[in-house]
Amino acid sequence: MNAPDPFREWDGAYVLGSLSTSDRLAYEQHLAQCASCEREVCGLAGVTGLLSRVPVAWAVQSLDTDPEVPAAVLPRLVRAVRRRHLVVTAATVLVAAVTGAVLAALFCCYL
Repeated sequence: MNAPDPFREWDGAYVLGSLSTSDRLAYEQHLAQCASCEREVCGLAGVTGLLSRVPVAWAVQSLDTDPEVPAAVLPRLVRAVRRRHLVVTAATVLVAAVTGAVLAALFCCYL
């Protein structure tokens, strides 16, 4: 009898970028050897793009909230999501700018 795959349910967390660095590295090593998990990740690849189109306010309103969860948690969650989106966008712009500068410098050196 085969032992259950400990990585079997990590595909969604991997695609959404919510694994820790060590877990992400372990999962990427696993993906290189597991065609089944690789197919699952490929199948979920478009999810992040679709989720980014959902307005945050609508997503928060559509949550089934636990009556024990304080009402103050949801606005903080919205702010945290917005802040994370801003940080990711800023980091993407910074990486693009640095990449462009490096490529421009390399291109100028070879002319």
